[in-house]
Amino acid sequence: MKLVDSTHCTGCGACIQSCPKKAISYKDDAEGFPTPQIDNDLCVNCGMCEKVCPALHMPETHPIQAAYAAQILDRDALKDSTSGGLFTAFSREIFRRGGVVYGCVWDKNYNAVVRKAENEEEMKPMRSSKYVWSYAADTFPEIKALLEAGRTVLFAGLPCQAAGLKKYLRKNYEQLFILDFLCSGTPSPLAFNKYLDTICRPSARENLHLKFRDKNPYGVGVHITYNGQKKKTAPAGEHITNPYYYSFYSHLIDRRSCYECPYGTDQRISDLTICDYWGIANYHSDMDIKSGVSGLMVGTDKGSALLEAVKDQVQLVPTKKENIGKANNLLLNGQKRSRQVPEIRDVFFETLRTQGWTKAERRYLYTPKRMKMWIKTTKPVRFLAKIKRKILR
Repeated sequence: MKLVDSTHCTGCGACIQSCPKKAISYKDDAEGFPTPQIDNDLCVNCGMCEKVCPALHMPETHPIQAAYAAQILDRDALKDSTSGGLFTAFSREIFRRGGVVYGCVWDKNYNAVVRKAENEEEMKPMRSSKYVWSYAADTFPEIKALLEAGRTVLFAGLPCQAAGLKKYLRKNYEQLFILDFLCSGTPSPLAFNKYLDTICRPSARENLHLKFRDKNPYGVGVHITYNGQKKKTAPAGEHITNPYYYSFYSHLIDRRSCYECPYGTDQRISDLTICDYWGIANYHSDMDIKSGVSGLMVGTDKGSALLEAVKDQVQLVPTKKENIGKANNLLLNGQKRSRQVPEIRDVFFETLRTQGWTKAERRYLYTPKRMKMWIKTTKPVRFLAKIKRKILR
């Protein structure tokens, strides 16, 4: 057998979990992305890996039924969430039904992994964004067992992970709810770990606290503490000032398959889709925008029913999918989203592997475009902040 080529593989892991002979396992490619590899000595050519591969056989999709600007009413949950806190509202309803929730958390070494939560306390680490490729495959058999036992399950993940789960299950379950995110790309775990090496040693990661898009009093930014001390923060223009965030923002370290993504369209595979509602001030300026507002799109009747069950927990304002999609690169014609691969990508990763993050950053991330954005975005903000502090004193 031959798996789909690495430029189209998302690493969802459906093939690994479906192989009856356990002949497929992950192996990191040159860019640090775990990629399925076949042990030909164990393979019996049953073809199961091809049948469940969403890159070869896309799951059934459906158009968006309705769209909303949405925000959870619980102010504490809203503060801890990246945008509008809708994931918390849906999770609470699943727990009320005696179900379980799957979402992305950091493990003790700061690897992004999808894990199970049986209650809200276990769910809290799933809040907020993790800007790196996450591992979800080993949860698929567990989810199937729970569904077969009659449990209600909410799976919150990337569209490609949701596609992998659906292909692995190979049947519909009424008690399974799939919530996906509008994703702009999955960064390399190698790049993320090399960046973390500039902050602390791998053996000391348990003393590290990193939060992307932290809602602090000075604006949404990247907040990092190590051993309880502030290490780095970028409260304004974080997509420019923080080098890792900039590499993500410029799509330099995305997985190869992300440049030809089939999931960034208005034909969804999930019951519900959430995202940041960029540009919301142009459409719904009366909402509490500074606290974070989500764009929410309903894909199925099942998703609509779950939304109805949580409507007393959230503020919902009807909106247009076109308005949500405008700043989220959501294609409204169902075609595959395509991006150009950055010209410096190969040399960036080569430098990253051999010389580390700092060398790669200095050589390839200090571009004239970034410097111009840096001056335009951050210096006026910092200057005004200084004036404000002096006035307050």
